[in-house]
Amino acid sequence: MTTPTSIQERLFPPAEINQNRTNEERAALQAVVASRTFESTPRLAALLQYICDRYFGGGIDAIKEYSIATDVFRRPPSFDQATDSIVRVEVFRLRKRLREFYDGEGSAQPLEIVIAPGHYRPEFIERFQGLTSPEAPADETGSDPPRRIHADRTAQPLPPPAPERPAIDRRRRIAFLILAAVVITAAAVASAFWWTHRERFVSSEPAPLAAASAPAVLPSGPEIRIRCGYSRPIFKDDEGDIWTGDRYFSGGFAVELPSQPIARTRNPELYLTARTGVFSYKIPLAPGVYELRLHFAETTYSPNSTLGGGENSRVFDAQLNGRPLLTQFDIVNDAGANTADVRVFRDVSPDKDGNLHLDFSGSLSLPMINAIEILPGIPHRLRPIRMVAQNSFFVDRSGNLWMPDDYFSSGRIASDKLAIAGTPDPGLLTGERYGNFSYALPADEGTYTLTLYFSEKYWGGVSKQGGQGSRVFDIFSNGVALARRVDIFKEAGAGQALVKVYHGLKPNAQGKLIVSFVPDVNYASVDALELDQEDARH
Repeated sequence: MTTPTSIQERLFPPAEINQNRTNEERAALQAVVASRTFESTPRLAALLQYICDRYFGGGIDAIKEYSIATDVFRRPPSFDQATDSIVRVEVFRLRKRLREFYDGEGSAQPLEIVIAPGHYRPEFIERFQGLTSPEAPADETGSDPPRRIHADRTAQPLPPPAPERPAIDRRRRIAFLILAAVVITAAAVASAFWWTHRERFVSSEPAPLAAASAPAVLPSGPEIRIRCGYSRPIFKDDEGDIWTGDRYFSGGFAVELPSQPIARTRNPELYLTARTGVFSYKIPLAPGVYELRLHFAETTYSPNSTLGGGENSRVFDAQLNGRPLLTQFDIVNDAGANTADVRVFRDVSPDKDGNLHLDFSGSLSLPMINAIEILPGIPHRLRPIRMVAQNSFFVDRSGNLWMPDDYFSSGRIASDKLAIAGTPDPGLLTGERYGNFSYALPADEGTYTLTLYFSEKYWGGVSKQGGQGSRVFDIFSNGVALARRVDIFKEAGAGQALVKVYHGLKPNAQGKLIVSFVPDVNYASVDALELDQEDARH
């Protein structure tokens, strides 16, 4: 009696096809983990090796968030994916690093490893359709060679038919149609079930992600980060981003500053080097739309320095591609002394020569800058800011990456062990910043939506005392009251998610939304914050 075989086993005889394909996929994996792109990130290389080993071993169903957390990141058996997003954060970083590899040193690789959003299993995508090598010659008729086509990262196309094995490719197409029919049928059944029982899935509690935006589809591409005045090749910041040493400059001179406090940043070291004098930057940049961020901190003319000074001690201009960008710019007037000042500009593109030109000239004292950041941009909009009041990243169920909170002044971080209800992402509300504090959120001209996320974990929760009236505070944006006498417990109860959304907010003349939390009774608090631009500038 023969053992029953699956449709896939009958249509794809392993001895005939699968071994060659597996060898190609293993070679693709080795090309990635052995690359320069991954040599500085052994943690991500180990993660990729793990999920691919499971894939090669036929254990696709075992590639789960829990198994990755316990096997790769050594989380205990009590790991709770609702409150610990370590796997989602690292897979998010892995996707980003894979894009860097295939956009750079891996651009000639025939297979691309893709991990689709919402999944942890690897897919091996054919990167060149109808072409065996990028240099394939024209055919005998003199027609152009087949074009080099980069595969869509979000979908897996079927491989082109091979003339020498037509029967096999017909079977592949039949199998694909059968599998597609099964998937569509399953989706239809699930949709019908949800519609019939939809009341069971609608929560009457506040749901933060209902107020937030849909999954972010941020533009991908090269990111340029330059630590000005820095003589070493690489600087890695608190969030894991890599900054190169100073480059692309002309004129001026580098300065290194003694260690000292810098407010409103998680990375004070970034502001302890600078380029100063009369200088310019000529940064090679591919065509496209970018977001430009300039980082400043005034440490010379400050109460902590021997020179003293303050406003009107350093005033200078900055031009972008020959046009005014900052005029009569005074860092102390803009943000204060010993304070990180981030100015952000959207819709930035290279000049006609393929370079981004930044020119700095002074009126009083010498111009200076600490860092330059250029990110892929969204036309007419800034990239959204998403931050959690925690010291780690968080990836929500929709795939949005939330950064550890930044741009803050005063307040403290706390984390109370209390389960949060009323949200599909309780991990979003695990921590809080509390006290009398504010955030200076960098923003270009326009109007913005601010979404604030709260939960009362202490009063009526872990403290086992207090309740309504125990925590009351006000919220301001650039000095204008957004909410008075906020009482999280009164509005939502202990351990319940609460969301507040404010539309039509505009930055001040210094390019900031100063969001202040001022106590009335006890301490103010907030768990997470989101800023998204509403309007478009043409």
